[in-house]
Amino acid sequence: AVVSTQSTGDILKSWISLRYLNIEISSEIQEKFQEDSEVSLSEFLNPEKYLALCADMSSMAWLNVGPSNKKKYQVCNKPSQLVAEFNDLIKTDAFAVLLSHLTGLPLSANYDDPDCNDFSDKPFGMMSSQISRWEHGSYSLLCDQEVMNLPDRLHIFYHSEVYDGYDVDAGGYISFISHSDEEPLLVIPPQKNTLSLVFTRTDEFGFTKFINSKMQKPFYCISAQYVARTSNEEQDVGNNSDSSGGN
Repeated sequence: AVVSTQSTGDILKSWISLRYLNIEISSEIQEKFQEDSEVSLSEFLNPEKYLALCADMSSMAWLNVGPSNKKKYQVCNKPSQLVAEFNDLIKTDAFAVLLSHLTGLPLSANYDDPDCNDFSDKPFGMMSSQISRWEHGSYSLLCDQEVMNLPDRLHIFYHSEVYDGYDVDAGGYISFISHSDEEPLLVIPPQKNTLSLVFTRTDEFGFTKFINSKMQKPFYCISAQYVARTSNEEQDVGNNSDSSGGN
């Protein structure tokens, strides 16, 4: 169940670094995001929450997902109480307001900043979140039928348990491409305790690069998407989207 909005102010403070709850710092982050369409926020969770989250992630049960012509990684449908609490937190309106301050996107009806509407003034609704585990052999692919006519989206990736010294040569990074460019538009490497926010237009798509034998240990990702709605569509939270690494 989603955490009630009345209590999420205190819950945000208990989970998230106060740096990102500071209005002046969030304004600086928003400026960078609107210039680059992406931003990565390191040390996003408070240290004690991060360490507890890592401990729970490594002890949960994981299920393989496919088919292999589309993706191969693991998901958790029955997270621990702590992991479920964080997964629920990112679905709350309070978190949507925080992300609106960090991006300038209208993710919540309780966020109103007319100076930022030139970036995107479309209302956004959240799709499902996903808790995933990535290791040697994991990947996700672009599938033509799944990436046709997608709306503008805000992708959210929170990575944990990425070891010091990780190198992109091992794979596991999220690569964003478009129909009009052969080279990647953007590469998001997994970084421990980091929240990455990426805005994509209709013709821009992401996938997770195959993880090879250079990867020293598994890492984890909690991901979600906010999707632009047309004016006659209701904003809702549903289970209609696979929010896996970059798909």
